[in-house]
Parts: sequence; C-alpha cells; structure tokens
Amino acid sequence: MDPINAENSLEAASRDRDPGHDSTSPFDRIKQTRADGTEYWSARHLQGLMGYARWQNLQPAIARAMQTASNTGMDVSREFAQVTPIMASQHRAAGGRFAPNGGEDYELSRQAAYLVAMNGDPNKPEVADAQAYFAARTEQAEAIESDLAELPEWARQQIDTIRRVGKIEVEQVRQRERLTAVESRLDGIEGKHNWYSALGYSRKMGLPTSTGATRALGKRASQICRSRGIRPQKTQHQLYGEVNLYPEEVLTEASRPVPAP
Repeated sequence: MDPINAENSLEAASRDRDPGHDSTSPFDRIKQTRADGTEYWSARHLQGLMGYARWQNLQPAIARAMQTASNTGMDVSREFAQVTPIMASQHRAAGGRFAPNGGEDYELSRQAAYLVAMNGDPNKPEVADAQAYFAARTEQAEAIESDLAELPEWARQQIDTIRRVGKIEVEQVRQRERLTAVESRLDGIEGKHNWYSALGYSRKMGLPTSTGATRALGKRASQICRSRGIRPQKTQHQLYGEVNLYPEEVLTEASRPVPAP
C-alpha cells in the first residue's frame, strides 16, 4: 500500500475504533490542515466555541497553557504559532479562515488546543466540551502513531520524509509572511499609526505591487484625500525617496473596483 494511503487508512480506522468520534463536531469544522498534514485550530475560533464573549477573557487561559507547554519542554513558538493582524489579512486574501476582526491570533496544535481547553474556565459547559473533544483526539492520535509503528520500515521512512518536506514548506510560507509583514511596516507606518504608502498597503493586503498598480492606487488615494480635505503625510523610503502616506481607510476605498459609468 502507498505510504500516504496507509497513513490515511490508519487514521480512518482509528476513527472507526472511537465510538465517541463525531465528524460533525464544531471543533472538527474549525480545524485546518497545513501542507505537511499537521492540524491546527485558530484560537479566535476556539474562543467562541469555548463560551468566551471577548478575546481578552481567553488570553489568561492561553498564557497558562503556554507556560505549561514551556515547563514540559514543548516548542511553544511552534505549538502556539502566533499570527499577526497583517499575516491574518494575507491568510484571508489567500482563502484562509481567520477571525474577521483581523486581530492577534494563534495557530494552535492539537496539544496546544488541549492545554488551552484544560486551562479554561471549569464553570463553562463549553470548556468541558472542548476538553472532552481534545482528549478524544489525543487518544486517536496516539492510536494512529501506534499503528504506524507496525508498518514496514520503508513505509515509515517515506511517511517521515513526506512530513519533513511538508514542514519545510510550511516554515517557508511563515517566513515569507513574516518578511512581508515587516516590509509593509517599513514601507508604510513611518508617519502616523495606520497610515501607509500605496506599496505598504498593497503588501499588507496582498494586492498587486507593480509600479503601475501602486501608482494608480496612490493617485486614487490622493484624489480621495483632496475631496475630504486630508493632507497626505510624507516619509523617506530607502529605495523610492520621498513617498506619500495615506490613512488606511482612504487606501481601502481607493483599492475598491471603480464602478462602470
């Protein structure tokens, strides 16, 4: 059997062994999968399912979970992968499912999500549901690993190779997102907070960054500023010299398609 099909078959068999597994669980519906096959849950999405009305109320549970993970030797930065607002915007532009408010988020591994659930408010029935779900998923994962150990050595080696290659690809994507986030900060927010250059805003939102596209965006933003009596700010760019900075809401309006006459 092909190693990939072998791993998928083992996972399906493990689900069949688990009578409590429910593929319609809301926690299953918000689960996401990376290129390397690893699963993660958005902390923002877990917030609602765990009965927390405000993000700030869940943050103490996340902090306690991260401390527990650190104490047990887990790689906190990997298990609790932080997602900045700019990175979240890029994920949404690429079709990813992130919280609509674009705030700080975490990509939680199964173990990390389980720790967050275990550190949640014990008086909330939703927290108890989360604890039960991730406990069952942990047992399922352990069963899969046990079954994988029984595969021939050549099959295990190929599965390990597939996982390693996938992890490299995921890390490359993360590094590109971090670099783009830093570049957009350098290109845009050097005057006032939430004021961007046309290039900085385009990078932030995943829009075309060609010279023609950013020039057209800047021209439309300048027109909107003039109509509203807003004076664009100036900043020095190391490559382009003096560039204009515009309020984010102006650039958002300027980036919308122009209606046909």
